[in-house]
Amino acid sequence: MRRVRAHAVVGQQRARRRRQYAEYMASAAWHMRRRRWVEEEEQRTGKPVCCAVCDSEEWDDLHHLTYDRMGQERHTDMVALCRPHHDQVHRAYDAGRWRNIGYEAVMRRLLRLAREEHGRRRA
Repeated sequence: MRRVRAHAVVGQQRARRRRQYAEYMASAAWHMRRRRWVEEEEQRTGKPVCCAVCDSEEWDDLHHLTYDRMGQERHTDMVALCRPHHDQVHRAYDAGRWRNIGYEAVMRRLLRLAREEHGRRRA
């Protein structure tokens, strides 16, 4: 779990959600869900799971695009990312004033922008 930025104001509700998230990420239920997601993705695509930005098979993280169904995630609620791209997406989120748009919409937009940027670098 990412650390809270030094200047961030964390109310009781946000602190409670962060604790719940940390507990879930450490749980057997999450590890089983993660394995199931990988199996579903490989079955759906017919190929190994890759980072959603750079297509590297060296992905590390299963990133939540929404926390609305945490513990009962849909397949489309998550995306595989390598560590550098996961960090990049979170840095972009933290740097912006996105809170009024909605987390899922912002994450999908940031992933699209990261893919475009990665494509330009490769060209």
